[in-house]
Amino acid sequence: MLGLKVVEQPGKAFKYSSGDTQLLAMVIEKATGKKMYDYLTETFWKPLGSENPTLWQVDSQAHDLVKAYCCIASNAKDFARYGKLFKDHGKWYGKQLIDSAFVAKSITPRFPESPEYGYGWWMKDIADKHFFMMRGHLGQYVIVEPNDNIIIVRLGHSKGNDKAVGSFTPDIDIYIKEAYKMLQNDK
Repeated sequence: MLGLKVVEQPGKAFKYSSGDTQLLAMVIEKATGKKMYDYLTETFWKPLGSENPTLWQVDSQAHDLVKAYCCIASNAKDFARYGKLFKDHGKWYGKQLIDSAFVAKSITPRFPESPEYGYGWWMKDIADKHFFMMRGHLGQYVIVEPNDNIIIVRLGHSKGNDKAVGSFTPDIDIYIKEAYKMLQNDK
């Protein structure tokens, strides 16, 4: 990665790149002096009261480099906590864990020509509702609609047939529709 050349001027246009996320992880490790999995545990997972440790896949024991572009495993409840943290503007029970300005930028489209992506979060409008979501590489989702206080988590093993980056698979609409149906049945 460190030997690759920059082909586009950063910050000028959208292009989803897992390598950018990997490079950011390397910068974070250098700046904090901590491995990404330790940093994540200390700054997010423990303060969120997560019940299970995160399992973050690494490239090999020899290098111990996390695959920052993917490969974090946990349970639905702990992933829902992460969605709630962003729904609540970076606050967790009154304590600011993430800067609220960063959260706002993360869940807002970065470029007009790519309204589906912010900083690490995908966005989708359905009817009059605005959802932001994390999308896992094997069909995992954390889908949030803050106005209705909705957080939907799907743990997955397959993204399905549609492998295109930036497109939304039809199952997302189904999860959202079914979650709203369940809410109607609870009344």
